[in-house]
Amino acid sequence: MNPSGGLFWHWHAWRHQAQWSGACADIANWLGEAPMAQGRPAELIILGASAGWMVPSAWLQGFSRVSTFDPDRWAAPLFRHRHGAALRASGTALDCHTGDGLNQLDTVLQAHPRALVLLDNVLGQLRFLTPSVDEASARIAHITKRLHGRRWGSVHDAFSGRTLRRPGTGLPAMQRSVQAAATSEGNHPSRAVALGRFSRQLQAQGDWLDHLTDQVFPQGTPVHHIAWPYSAGYCHWLQAGWVGA
Repeated sequence: MNPSGGLFWHWHAWRHQAQWSGACADIANWLGEAPMAQGRPAELIILGASAGWMVPSAWLQGFSRVSTFDPDRWAAPLFRHRHGAALRASGTALDCHTGDGLNQLDTVLQAHPRALVLLDNVLGQLRFLTPSVDEASARIAHITKRLHGRRWGSVHDAFSGRTLRRPGTGLPAMQRSVQAAATSEGNHPSRAVALGRFSRQLQAQGDWLDHLTDQVFPQGTPVHHIAWPYSAGYCHWLQAGWVGA
């Protein structure tokens, strides 16, 4: 069963809404900093939309049209169930597509030339959906390259692992940094420092999984660091950033 989709994922997300409220509030604050076009409300594309569990309806209502893409067959009906009434109230058109928008990225971008693009917790999952770590890294790099010249943002897993902290005990507040230049070996020293800080604050246990997203954002991009208590004893460190056209 794929933990990033399907009924198990949606049941887990529904069951943990209260536990995730802090992370969702941090994500909502970050979403509010999206680089919006001048003039009429913009169109939004969400790749990996799932049911929009961590995206507030109020933010979606600021767009003239929202188009979602997700290969999970449950994602579209659940997204409509969660957000449809609010979007109808604001006059926001909603198109939900069942399919892998990343595999059809060129077609999607050409069909929506002025839309803001949101990659919603999808890039960090590619290491599980790609045959090798090297191929996953190459695919992530290809996707971000194809977005050059567009207004886009991504919230994604950076690391995940076991922790001694339990739900309700408090998590680190959202922190901010700026994407530093990579070294000649392709590493980001500032990311290692941030990981060490989060590891201490989260009381991390054992080796954490690297989701291969250290080079998603261009140098100089403001980055938000968000603690996401995925389940009891297991936490994700999310990164979120916006890239202007």
